[in-house]
Amino acid sequence: MTSPAAVPAGSASTPDTSLSTPETSPLFSRWINPSNGVASYVLTHRAAPVQQSFYYTHPSWSADGRFLWLGCGFPPEGGMHSQQVLGVVDFKTDELRVYPETQFPTSRPWIDHATGEAWWGNHFDIWKRGPLATDEAVRVGTVPSSAIPGKLQLLATHPTFSADRKSINLDSRSTRDDGVAMSTLGELPLDGSPYLVWQTFENRTFNHALFSPIDPDLQLCAQEYWIDGDRLGIPFDGTTPYHRIWTICRGEEARPLLKAPVSHSGHEWWDASGESIWYLHYGYGVKSVSLATREETLVWPGNLSHAHSTRCGRYLVADTMADPGNADCHVLFYDTVTRREVEIVNTPPLSPGATRCVHLHPHPQFCLDDRYICYTTMVHDRVDIALVPVADLIALTI
Repeated sequence: MTSPAAVPAGSASTPDTSLSTPETSPLFSRWINPSNGVASYVLTHRAAPVQQSFYYTHPSWSADGRFLWLGCGFPPEGGMHSQQVLGVVDFKTDELRVYPETQFPTSRPWIDHATGEAWWGNHFDIWKRGPLATDEAVRVGTVPSSAIPGKLQLLATHPTFSADRKSINLDSRSTRDDGVAMSTLGELPLDGSPYLVWQTFENRTFNHALFSPIDPDLQLCAQEYWIDGDRLGIPFDGTTPYHRIWTICRGEEARPLLKAPVSHSGHEWWDASGESIWYLHYGYGVKSVSLATREETLVWPGNLSHAHSTRCGRYLVADTMADPGNADCHVLFYDTVTRREVEIVNTPPLSPGATRCVHLHPHPQFCLDDRYICYTTMVHDRVDIALVPVADLIALTI
């Protein structure tokens, strides 16, 4: 386990030291990057053909360090489509358990880090399940079909809890009977109160919504111009400036985050302070935007794809890929003070006949109070989940 002194500033909880860790658990195997000796710990114990980490905005480790959730896919051999279910690593019993009743469609699951419970959406319903084998799936709430205009396509991209823990946010996508595409931003209270619509959009796709970590009345969301352009027959090559990143306050309309539109940008996330928002400006690098001034700062130059930050903001991790359609696995760690990069992994894409699911990007994320980086890897020519101790990477940037 990473020593407390080596953990980036901002760590809050102390994991149970009696538990196994990726370094000691028999479920994991050590993999060494041949270019620099950096060690990752791959979940090589198999319960599914595809074992995938969560989306980078949704760290999947419980606060006490006992439970690590993952997506488990069972596509046909050579298949690329599979509705995943949830699995969980139990570091107390050194077990990997899969729960087939936790089917989630394209929306992403998320974790209550305090309880270790997994939450997910399925059609109009929101469900949760505890990590123990004796736990059962519980329906948390339902969005009435009348609240969503037309036919539902997706209930939410990747919901989050509000800062006061009273609601989860939803960014639904639907199609009206006249064929018009709709997006609905809203929240589902957890006390059983009715679903609340914040704003509805015609012929505009808003998704990737995230509640502010400090303000329960504020959400971040993204407009997907490439989806809108494709639907409306407008070519979009990623070079035309546009407003992708928006914020919305309860009772108000959404507004762009940046002062002026920029060329293709994406994959945004909240800083832990709630005072700024990070995003990828493709071809330029990772930028940070002050919520108060709307000024943006280029923090990590480079041709990067997805990124994530520690809560102190000093350290970043990102993936980069030449072909997002069949992504290679190139993951980098960055110290914003020393400005040194450390390569975690750099491997080619999966072989053509390998079993897979769609959207197999590494999606690296800091987790367990920034003690580890979790990512999806293909180093064994299959889809695996891997972890690397942050302290090891910090030592290489000093």
